[in-house]
Amino acid sequence: MDIVTYEIIRSSLFAIAREMKIAMMRTAGSPLMHASGDSSAAIFDADMQLVAQGNDIPTMLGSAVISTRVSVEAVGRENLRPGDVIVSNDAYVGGGNHQPDVQFTRPVFVGDEIVAFVMTRGHWTDIGGQSPGSYTVTTWDVFAEGIRIPPVLLYRNDEPVRDVLELLTRNSRNAHELLLDIQAQYAGTFVGERRLADLVEKYGMADLRTAMAQSLDHSEKLIRAAIGKIPNGTYEAEEYLDPIEAHGWKQERPLLKVKITVTDDHMTFDYTGTGAQVRGGINCPLSVTCNSTWFTVKAITDISIPINQGCYRPVTIVAPPGSVLNCQYPASVVSGNTETSPRVIDLLLKALAPAIPERIVGQSNCASCAGIFSGRDTHAGRVAQTGQEFVTMHDVHAGGMGARAKKDVVSGIRVYVGNAGSQSVEMIERTSPLTIEEWCLVNDTGGAGRYRGGLTSRRTYRVDYDEATFTVSGERGRTAPEGHFGGLPGTPFLCMVQKTDGSVVKVPAKGGQTVVHRGERVVVQPAGSGGYGDPLERDRERVLADIADGYISADAARRLYRVEPDAHDAHAAPVDAPLAVTSE
Repeated sequence: MDIVTYEIIRSSLFAIAREMKIAMMRTAGSPLMHASGDSSAAIFDADMQLVAQGNDIPTMLGSAVISTRVSVEAVGRENLRPGDVIVSNDAYVGGGNHQPDVQFTRPVFVGDEIVAFVMTRGHWTDIGGQSPGSYTVTTWDVFAEGIRIPPVLLYRNDEPVRDVLELLTRNSRNAHELLLDIQAQYAGTFVGERRLADLVEKYGMADLRTAMAQSLDHSEKLIRAAIGKIPNGTYEAEEYLDPIEAHGWKQERPLLKVKITVTDDHMTFDYTGTGAQVRGGINCPLSVTCNSTWFTVKAITDISIPINQGCYRPVTIVAPPGSVLNCQYPASVVSGNTETSPRVIDLLLKALAPAIPERIVGQSNCASCAGIFSGRDTHAGRVAQTGQEFVTMHDVHAGGMGARAKKDVVSGIRVYVGNAGSQSVEMIERTSPLTIEEWCLVNDTGGAGRYRGGLTSRRTYRVDYDEATFTVSGERGRTAPEGHFGGLPGTPFLCMVQKTDGSVVKVPAKGGQTVVHRGERVVVQPAGSGGYGDPLERDRERVLADIADGYISADAARRLYRVEPDAHDAHAAPVDAPLAVTSE
């Protein structure tokens, strides 16, 4: 195959995956999917190898390498027909990452032959379970996290299997929204199938197969060359996770431990010594641990390499069964996907820091920091507009990202395996009984360093429900994100409920449900991030610019950077001017 034809087909596959995601977002019902973009799409070859993906949610896409094969094999390749769509979410029999992320897998036929598979995965706002929003860590086992969906057919001949569809929607507190999201995910697979059929019509099946195979081999070759630049050796690190801080729980803090061996163009990640799985939803299925590992390899090598399963061939992963990084049935897993997973990435970067100091970053906030309000909406006008009397508002919160070796980093952002955005103030206030009174960056939350860590953000919600449940799933409430090479740590996670009588109740990063009432205020502030390098090596002009921008206080400039703001300096803010909302 000539290089021009190859590049056209390869690039087309990535474009198709992106179009699949757009089709989902334009037709979904839940704000989490259509506004925040908490969904993904990918294309697999006929042998179920990942060949192209959208710029979507890494934790959904890496784990799909395992779940797509498991889903097809469970139903039976020989049983599939054109127009079939498999649905699955189960972490144990479906290869899923956690129950709220539900995968649709569709075979793409040309005549009687399967030439590819397309996949969409979306976060369903509610799939049942013990807590509205299906996102609490205080669960005894996986059954409390929501409905388990083994790989089964949801569509036959492009028509929904009605009893399966009814079973899914009846197990959600948000059935109307969920039905629209299901149809949106189906639409994504439909678009993917049509576009692949167009490619085959234009270039033929043989060229499509050749381009897919060549793409996998090419990415493998490039990733091996990049790994070859890392010094051979063994690199180790360990850290402890935050515990579940609910009343009566053991407060267990599982150990995360890794030994990374680099041998020429191959890397082995051995998690032997990691702590045993625990009660509560902080455990990782193997698919999540694999994804965190693959993500890290891609991030520390060359981000320009086309991402597909070829990138993962030079990587060996050892994760002992029964550990918190390869949990066994029936362990809960919901937060393992969104909080433990990024902690694993920080652990790997910490281990590799001596080998590739220019490629790692300070530690980050490491959480989706999902905040979920759920209750009855008593505003008749809004109910008439939305059609929903029972409203669940599920949003993610942006924290700090660790400083880089040669520059400051982004503030108020999701990091690593999460790539969904926060919902707009207007969307939340229009669709739910909540008022956003504050949404800001918080100064002094990024760790000081030669390059400063990114700031976290803070949201303050005024509760307009008469009564609602509030659940948050955060990380780094006990252990602040560290800096590297002399960089200082950022601030830990903070959440609290301000009662109408003026009292304040702190909410732990991993606690149970909290009941909130009209007029109360809920403050959610993810962790900040670590700095990079000695703060005393930071340029004075940068420090003064940070003061002027409200990123750090004058007091922090004096204490941490040994810079005294000059009242006559053009960068210095007036003494009585608020620089930013400060952390507690």
